Amino acid sequence: MKLLFNLFFPLLCSLCLAQNNIETKFAPPVGYERVYNDNYSKFLRQFPLKSNNVVKYYDGETKFNNNIWSAVFDYDIGNTDLHQCADAAIYMRANFLHKNKMYDKLHFNFTSGFRANYTDWLMSKYRVKGNKVWLEKRKNSLVDNQITHSEWLKKIWMYAGTYSLANELIRVKIENIMPGDIFIVGGFPGHAITVVDVVMNSNKKKAYMLSQSFMPAQEHQILKNPKDESVWYHLDESEVIQTPEYTFRSNQLRRFNK
Repeated sequence: MKLLFNLFFPLLCSLCLAQNNIETKFAPPVGYERVYNDNYSKFLRQFPLKSNNVVKYYDGETKFNNNIWSAVFDYDIGNTDLHQCADAAIYMRANFLHKNKMYDKLHFNFTSGFRANYTDWLMSKYRVKGNKVWLEKRKNSLVDNQITHSEWLKKIWMYAGTYSLANELIRVKIENIMPGDIFIVGGFPGHAITVVDVVMNSNKKKAYMLSQSFMPAQEHQILKNPKDESVWYHLDESEVIQTPEYTFRSNQLRRFNK
């Protein structure tokens, strides 16, 4: 009996301490199921969530939750005013690509139009003067690791935004919505929110979940639907997608060109 307890207790503790994610925290609406099981969809659904459901700004201050969000992604946004709306969308894709060593796809455009490749960053520094950007060879190449990737991502956050991101993405019809898609209005500032989960019922009707960061820089939150305060937005005939802090139209859905 003691041996069984010694084997079972660590397993029980690990289950108790395991972080929630979208899959474990949010069940699909009745009659719906998760039908998108590609690697990126699973990555988004299984990304760890904070246990305290508190959104912090970059300076450590707490954001007031006026029925805005239901959960918060658990990752470090840094202590500068960089991680805003487009940056949260960029972070999720960049993190997925880096973890899966898909370096050929790991690139984003600056607002100036410069294409910032992660592989270039390992060998060169970015030199920026106004809208002009060039590469300056490093004396010693950087080692690819999480720290190097994070430092590169800060450069992306600094010089990219909704304007550049919108120009990178391709249009998607709302009926084809899937995890990883982005509702975006490119501009200064514009806004962007990420589709982090999509479910479907037997009649092929879809519901989806949205997440955002905002200004000033703040942690990445899973939004409530103002209509019913759930996390699910139902695909219907309406052209308007009303989120707690921004309104989109159905024709503003975009996707990374895979």
